[in-house]
Amino acid sequence: MAQETENCDPIGTILIQVHEDLSQLKEKLTKFPLEEREETLDIQNLETAIKRTEMGLKIHIEKYLNVVNHNVLTTPVDDDKLYSSHTSKWLLPSVIDQKSFIFPLESECKLWQPQHSTFPHAFPRMKQKIGLNVKIMQDPENIHPRAAVNANYGISLPHTNERKPCVKVQKLIKGSTITNLTILPASHRTDPYFTPIPVLEADVNKGILSMIERGLIPPTARITLQNPPIIPRAAPLHNFDEAHKTPSAAPFATTQKPQPIPEAKIAPKTQGSKGKGRRSRGRLDRKSIKVTSPSRALQSPWDYDFVIYNGIIDKTAPDFVAFKEHFNLSWGSIFSLLEHIEKFLRDYAIPEVKIKGNNLVALLPEFELKNKLTRYDLLSVSENPAHIQMMLNHPGQRYKGQGGKVKAICKIQATWKGYKARKSFLTFRRQKWASGIIAIAWLLHCHKIRLKKILKESRERHLQNFRTRAKHLAANWNRIRTSRRTIIHIPSLGYSQPVRRNIADFNTEQNMQLGRLCDITDANVSVIYICSHQLNDDLLLYYKKILSLHAAVKSGNLEDKSDLQDRFKMITPEAINIFTKHHMCLATHLKYSPKAIKRIKSLTRGTEAYIVSGFPHRDDLAVADMLDVPILGPEPAVAHLYSSKSGSKSVFDSANVPVPPGLRDLYSHQQMIEQLSQLVIDHLEIQRWLFKMDYEFGGNGTAFCDILSHLKCHKWVLKESSRHGREDWHKKWAQNQSYWTGCS
Repeated sequence: MAQETENCDPIGTILIQVHEDLSQLKEKLTKFPLEEREETLDIQNLETAIKRTEMGLKIHIEKYLNVVNHNVLTTPVDDDKLYSSHTSKWLLPSVIDQKSFIFPLESECKLWQPQHSTFPHAFPRMKQKIGLNVKIMQDPENIHPRAAVNANYGISLPHTNERKPCVKVQKLIKGSTITNLTILPASHRTDPYFTPIPVLEADVNKGILSMIERGLIPPTARITLQNPPIIPRAAPLHNFDEAHKTPSAAPFATTQKPQPIPEAKIAPKTQGSKGKGRRSRGRLDRKSIKVTSPSRALQSPWDYDFVIYNGIIDKTAPDFVAFKEHFNLSWGSIFSLLEHIEKFLRDYAIPEVKIKGNNLVALLPEFELKNKLTRYDLLSVSENPAHIQMMLNHPGQRYKGQGGKVKAICKIQATWKGYKARKSFLTFRRQKWASGIIAIAWLLHCHKIRLKKILKESRERHLQNFRTRAKHLAANWNRIRTSRRTIIHIPSLGYSQPVRRNIADFNTEQNMQLGRLCDITDANVSVIYICSHQLNDDLLLYYKKILSLHAAVKSGNLEDKSDLQDRFKMITPEAINIFTKHHMCLATHLKYSPKAIKRIKSLTRGTEAYIVSGFPHRDDLAVADMLDVPILGPEPAVAHLYSSKSGSKSVFDSANVPVPPGLRDLYSHQQMIEQLSQLVIDHLEIQRWLFKMDYEFGGNGTAFCDILSHLKCHKWVLKESSRHGREDWHKKWAQNQSYWTGCS
């Protein structure tokens, strides 16, 4: 049976099987043998069979409903299987006889009549009708099988969920879905002789702005509307005193339609508005509360006002009783607000306040939201807020009311504690600021010391490397000067920073050693010249042509000129364009120019090279260490010592070279006066003395003094010298008087 009903819905077969089982049970009970009727009939077995049948039916119905709710219902009908004579496991045929099933709508008094014989071969019309009946039995939403089962067996099949109708998806339409609008061409819009085209009603419905954009209305046309949407009207100006007045309820009453409802029916609206006030905001709720009871506002001359004396409400006063009766439905919230008002008035010892009832009710939503009464809220519900404000602003008013002494004590304690805390905070802040300054200064000092230590170690390392390379250069000088070599000329003036700052056009002074390019006259020499200016192509071509004419000038034949541009290179450090106002020497610029250093390394790779500097600087040692080449020259400290005025004079004295009379190593003004006086007395024949600063350059720091114009006692000293004689004049005892006269 399972194989036969594999492709069809099992509900029809199940119902037929149940029907056959019950019919067989009924026949057995009807045809019970007479000889066996004397025996006792087991009613318990009969009830068990019926319960088993109902349980099976219920289980299969639940399974069917689950299938229906999740699967698509199909009712295939197979002609071969429809008329199969195989019986089910309940001994029921798998074919439904047309006559054995009668729907209650056709004949409600007839019952199903099961037959055990197989269905004969039928005509095509009969097949179609039987298939339709099977589909009806398999449809759980059809009312015919549900009514038949209920009428015959008393079983109510459960209702299945109705299928939702399929939502028809609208078909997408491609292309434009709007009609074309009339658009005036651009050429006609600017033509003054063009006759305007008529405006259709469809164009008018699009609006004035649309017609202007499409050119139907000229942009300079004057448009006048018969019924303008906005009518100008003068705005009323109010006085300053009227700004805080609460509008009365009379205007609202005049604008509203008369409502004949009694006052008792208006009160629930007030309560409803109170409930909505918990979800609404601001003054909209206040206005709604005022509008709900306009009729009573016109009837009451006091507007539900009442007076509070000394922070206590007289609950027997007529005005308060009228107020309570009118707002009886929302009295719980009003009572809480009145308690806060009473406490506030007692705290500030206000003797008399007249409360406006409508304003008090309008304040309810905001009070319920905040559950707190402020000074502004009290002023908004009082009739004379200016007087109340003046009393509240009076100094010490809070301490006149209830609990005033306690509040005064707390205020004094809080003020004193605040003063002490403020004083401690200011002291702490000043100490923290001072500690921060000291900490920053200490950190900067430590950082400076660390940098000095690093620089000292770096310079010491550069000096040791310089000495090592200088020894190697001295040991191999005879071989190097006759072999192929590269000379790196760095015409740097490594004077101190104050001296470099006072030299006018310092970079030009450094570039005045272009004659070093003439070293390429030696065929074994290639020159790399570090220039302090960026040379253009014309200057480079000029120097190339001059250097190429050296051989022609020497031989007198123009054809002997040679191309020497590959034997010299002129490099300008890129740091010159960066540090333009720092007065750095050329060696320092080259130190901070990584591109120039990289190019020099590539030019000197694989060849013997050395540096020829100008006035040595400690950055020359750093550059030599970066290029890993020696320097042909002394150490910077030695060069600075013996290139000064005092140093050169000491060298000449050590070499016994004749020098004019003078002094060196003067470090104070008093020392200069004493030594100069002694020189003038010893050499009276010299009339002009020169003064030179020790570390100046290019004629700077030079002065002179004429003895005849500045020394008034010069004639007297000459007389004394001639009186003592040439030999005695050089003795100390003869010069003492003249010396002290000159010094004075």
